[in-house]
Order: sequence, then structure tokens, then C-alpha cells
Amino acid sequence: MKSLVASFLDTRQIAKLHFQRTATMAVIDIGSNSIRLVIYASQGSYPFPLFNERANCRLGEGMGYDGMLREDRIKVALATLARFAKILSNMRISKVHAFATAAVRCAKNAKQFISPATALLNNEILVLSKQAEAYYVARGLTLNLPRATGLVADLGGCSIEIIKLKNGLIKESTSFDFGHLSKVKRSQIDDVFRATDWISANSSKRLYGVGGSFRALASAYIKQSGYPLPVLHGLTIPTKAAQGLLTAFASKPNELVGVPPGRQKTMPVAAKIIGRLLDHCGAKEIYTSGTSIRDGVLAEKGLDDDGRADFLQSVCGEISKASHRFADVPDSLFTFLRPLGGSLADTSDKPDKSRKRKFERLLRAACLISDLCWKEHEDIRGEIGARRVLGLPVNCLSHKERIWLAIAIYHRYVGYKTNKSRPPELSAILGCKRRLEATTIGLGLRFALIFSGGVPNCLEYLSLTNEVGVLTLRVKDQGRGLIDKHTRRRFAQLAQSASLIPEIEQESV
Repeated sequence: MKSLVASFLDTRQIAKLHFQRTATMAVIDIGSNSIRLVIYASQGSYPFPLFNERANCRLGEGMGYDGMLREDRIKVALATLARFAKILSNMRISKVHAFATAAVRCAKNAKQFISPATALLNNEILVLSKQAEAYYVARGLTLNLPRATGLVADLGGCSIEIIKLKNGLIKESTSFDFGHLSKVKRSQIDDVFRATDWISANSSKRLYGVGGSFRALASAYIKQSGYPLPVLHGLTIPTKAAQGLLTAFASKPNELVGVPPGRQKTMPVAAKIIGRLLDHCGAKEIYTSGTSIRDGVLAEKGLDDDGRADFLQSVCGEISKASHRFADVPDSLFTFLRPLGGSLADTSDKPDKSRKRKFERLLRAACLISDLCWKEHEDIRGEIGARRVLGLPVNCLSHKERIWLAIAIYHRYVGYKTNKSRPPELSAILGCKRRLEATTIGLGLRFALIFSGGVPNCLEYLSLTNEVGVLTLRVKDQGRGLIDKHTRRRFAQLAQSASLIPEIEQESV
């Protein structure tokens, strides 16, 4: 990715976007529709947001052919920045990155806003070029979806950035000066999309939708279709269903069921733009993304190398530090349960390396968060744990992966009990085989943590082998006293869930 920076990003802007990664930092995103402040606590490989607030200032509203920001919109935006400046001061945040996008970039009277805004924040505001904005949008997506392939569209108030990705690498990018706050005709939209050959000749099946308009479309889809998981990021909408909603929004502005109130005024224009893009690019589905340009800045300047390597492991690692009773347990759990992958990850006669890699990624995440709810009341630990995973505030999980992890954590606490409350989402979206796979891992976590008391050196007494349909538990002599009838029963349940025959062998050292 670094080799592409020179092509898609002004190197002077890279220099200005420098953070000290060890310090608490803030990002102020001054968009055409909204202004957002996010303050991150950079205490580990994943900086959790300490504060996240958005104000719909509509700075670019009414910016017509004269290219002028309206005075009333400037006044509202400055009032928001004054509030944000007070919050930053009270929190004593010294590292602030503020940037502005299309509305300020295109405005002839941008200084009328930038000068007082800079004074309020006592901090430089960087006006991103089209290339820089497109780059950071793509980088935010690939932080969470490293091998994304398809078109990325970030629809803002005054512009739309479109990027072509292949295996996470930028191949093309462009930006058009119209958005959901613009007065743009269908013919104008068609002309620019048609003239951009890599859009009209697109062979990718997926369109990654970034921005509030795409999330509003996803909200409406969930509401009108009864989709069972109300998490916007990762929601895949078939093009046929999306076009049905978009046509209704564009032609019948009063029929906006499921669209958030703050988006209803601008949704007809947004629907027209998204609908035309779908027709021109030929994508078969929209993948709703919860990422943003802020994620791109964070990826480049706020994460260490481990965080960039796999964002899911970074997030789960931070959760592990805060929740695990004893250090080093997740690594011991992963080593112990990894042999289960021989029967769970391979679903055909030919081993699938990609499938195994995905399985082990989720297994490691499950091990890291396996003590997520040990402090909760035992009667509801399973449900609380599953709910927390379903609502995990990350954008690096698909809906199927989120359900898989939730099932694993649920059974880690509940086992095979049927008298415990269970979130209904656990029975949706994921296929039967994958649900059984996640259940098996949950039972494996439960067995290992109960057997060992959650202590890593006790886990060293155990090892698993998975050969010729037999799951063998080998117990060293030091662990002999930890074997009882309950241990045997739980191990038998684990083997049964994996469709294997259980055997226990006690070894002498």
C-alpha cells in the first residue's frame, strides 16, 4: 500500500497528518453535511474512542453554482467547533488532527470559514485534496477488510469519491463534485459515470457503500425486510432489493420507512446518485461499510504494526487485557483447541488453506475474549456475552463472523443447557454447519477453562489430537487429579459436537 501513496496522496499532506502514536489524540472531520469529533485513547494497539459526537451542520447546503458557503451555515459550523474546542481543552487533548473535505475544498469563500475555525481550535485545519480524501476512504475500509475487491463509494454532502480496489490495493480513484446536498440532474450523473470507463466497465460484483446515505439505506432495508441483525456494518443488500428502495425514495419522498429522521430530507437525491451508480457499475450487491475517512487516518497514523496486521486481533487483545483473570491464557487456549480445526475447518476432501486460515482467525479471537463476562451473574453470562459480541464496536467482522463468535461465547458459558435465555439472532444468518462449528469451539473453551480454573499452567497438562475420527485428550501426570466425572462428561460433549469419538489418555511424565 505504501508504494501507492505517492500516486494517490500529496506527500506534503502525509507529512501534515503525523501523530505521536503513544499520545491521546483527537480527530475533527469537517464534512459537507456533518462535523464530527472523535477522541481516541491510544493506550495499546487499538485506540478505543473516549468521545464521539456528530453535529449535522450542513456546511455545504445551498452551495450552488456561485460556489459560496452560506453565512448561516458557517455560523452553525463555527458554533459546533467552539463547543468541540471547549471539550478538547477540558480533556487536555494536545494532539488534534482537523481536516475538511469537499464543501470547504470547493468553496470560493473557504477562508471565511477556515480562518475563524482555526482560531477557535487553535489548530491547523487541513483541506484534503480529492486524491487525499479518496486515499483515506479506501485505507479506512482496508484496515477492516484487508483484501477487499470491488468499488468503494463514499457519498458525502458535496462530493462522491469512488475507488477501485483489488485485494485491498487501490487501482483507480476519482471524485465528483456532487453529493446528497447538491442539486444535480440524473443526466449529469449519467454523463460523468459513463465517461469514467473503469466505472462503467467494472467487473466487480460488490459495491462498498461508505457514508451516512448508504447507512440510511441499510437501516431502511433492515426495517422493511425484517433482517434479524440490526448492525449496519457488514450488511449485504442485493442490488435488486436496493434498487427497489432507491426508486421509492427518489420518486416518493414521503415513503422513507426506516430512514433516520436526520437523513430523510436528503435521501431522495442520495437515492438518485446511488441508483445511477449501481446501474453503471453493474455490482450485484451493496456491502454497507461503517468505516470512514477517519479510519483511514487512524490506520496510517494511530496504529502500530501489530494493529495494522489484523485489526480484529488488536481489538480482542485489548478486551483480553481488561477481562482475563490470568495472563497468557488465550495463547494456551488457542494451542489446545487448534487441533479441532482438522475436522471443523476442512469441509471437503481437499484441504482449504483459506478456510483454515479464517477458522483460526476466529478461534484466536474467541480465545482472546473468552473471559469477557466472567464477572457477570452466572444465570445470564451466556446471553450477555453473546449480546456483547453481537454489538462489538468494530468494523472488521462480517455478519456471519459476528454470529459465529457470539455462538462460541454463548456456549463457552452455557454449555449444552437449554434452560438459559438465548438471543434469537444466534439462530439466523449463519448456516447449520457453521453454527455447529462455533458451538463446538464454545464447548471447547468451556471444557478447558473449567478443567484448568482458567490458569495457564494447568492448561499445559492437556493436549488434544484429532485423528481418524477420534478426539483424544492426553493428560499429563500432574493433571491427573483434575480429571473427574464432570470433566469426562464435558469432554464427551465436546467430541460429540465435533462428530468425533472421545478418548482420554493419562500419561506419566
